[in-house]
Amino acid sequence: AEHLALPTPEEVYEGVMSSRIAAHVGDMVKLPKTREADLEMGHARRDLDWERQYAVSINPERARAIRNSRMPADSDACTMCGDFCAIKIVQKTFNF
Repeated sequence: AEHLALPTPEEVYEGVMSSRIAAHVGDMVKLPKTREADLEMGHARRDLDWERQYAVSINPERARAIRNSRMPADSDACTMCGDFCAIKIVQKTFNF
């Protein structure tokens, strides 16, 4: 909340990361290189390539820490979907 207290280092960090994400969205409209990086992230997600996702993410250390702290039983699945991972279901259905 504004003007209640000085922000903690963690709050400053969260604010900076939020700004970086917002800037990334704006850059995607203007800069082909940013669109290419976003497309690469999409391909890494499709392929369930976690190392490549970390490499192209805005904050690789945090991405890795989140995944490691919530690792699903099936290590290929994402931490959100688990057994209901749409990508895994499509891959299994169409034998990718």
